Amino acid sequence: MSFLYALLISLHPPSFRKRFAQEMLWIFDETAIPRVLLIRSELWKWFVAGIAGAVPLIIAFGSFLPWDRPLHP
Repeated sequence: MSFLYALLISLHPPSFRKRFAQEMLWIFDETAIPRVLLIRSELWKWFVAGIAGAVPLIIAFGSFLPWDRPLHP
């Protein structure tokens, strides 16, 4: 995975790579640990199920966000 990410970074302009490539690779390596734990623990199934359960409710009842409602009814 990190090889693929490094390949994507190599597509950026040279000045960008020189300035940010090492930091981006470090961040990618640091986030790999939680990603692996999440996938192996199968917590992602609960996350997907929660989203899948919320979508029909939002569609059925409309948005619950206050800024989506008109100011004057």
